[in-house]
Amino acid sequence: MNETYSIHTIKNAMNILKLFTKENPEWKLSEISKQLHLNISTTKRLLVTLEDYGYILRDSQSKRYRLGYMFLHLSEIITTTMEIRKEARPVLEELVQKLDEAVHLGVLEGTDIAYLDKIESKHPIRLNSHIGKRNPSYCTACGKIMLAYQKEEKREKLVKKIEENGIVRYGQNTVASAHELITQLKEIQKQGFAICIDEFYQGISIGAPVYDYTNDVIAAISVTGRSNRITKEDIPYFTQEVIRAAKKLSKMLGYFN
Repeated sequence: MNETYSIHTIKNAMNILKLFTKENPEWKLSEISKQLHLNISTTKRLLVTLEDYGYILRDSQSKRYRLGYMFLHLSEIITTTMEIRKEARPVLEELVQKLDEAVHLGVLEGTDIAYLDKIESKHPIRLNSHIGKRNPSYCTACGKIMLAYQKEEKREKLVKKIEENGIVRYGQNTVASAHELITQLKEIQKQGFAICIDEFYQGISIGAPVYDYTNDVIAAISVTGRSNRITKEDIPYFTQEVIRAAKKLSKMLGYFN
């Protein structure tokens, strides 16, 4: 299957999903085929695939299609993400004021860390991060936190996938193997925070976990800066403040321990 065909197939599937609106919540196979100018066999094949993945439901009596429950799951993720960012904003602002370094709020997306929010300090420095940016999880403080607090089976699968995709040595202290990464993640889970020094870039990043009311880690907060600003003597205090901020946000999200 060539790339052009794959892209065309995805576009057709997306066009099918876009047909479902408040005004037209249900469609017959023949109606979809006619509306999108697709032959019946192609349309049916696409609908079967979408149904297999939960994006489409087919009523066995009326033979009509409607959107599946996967969209409820996805909408819940979006709502939760928006809530986290809204609640986190004042916590992040307070942390920036205290430490005068850039702070991040990150969540796990696949094997990457994605930044939901970032606040610069009064003296911004060039970092490879911004809102919406995805960075490797295995060499960032937010990323390592999110990996460390996954259930063991899922964590092992994620690390295996990272290894399969190839571990890139971005900095002099980037992990070199899956075994080394797993060892670090176990230690991070024990101590409750992550410290990355010269792993993704020349500098220091310190992260801590954010819990929600289900007692799951759903995000991570980190502070990041250059080594000439965050010295090794500063690390204990910075770590304490990042943990305190993460605990404060966790409490706001309904976590009590």
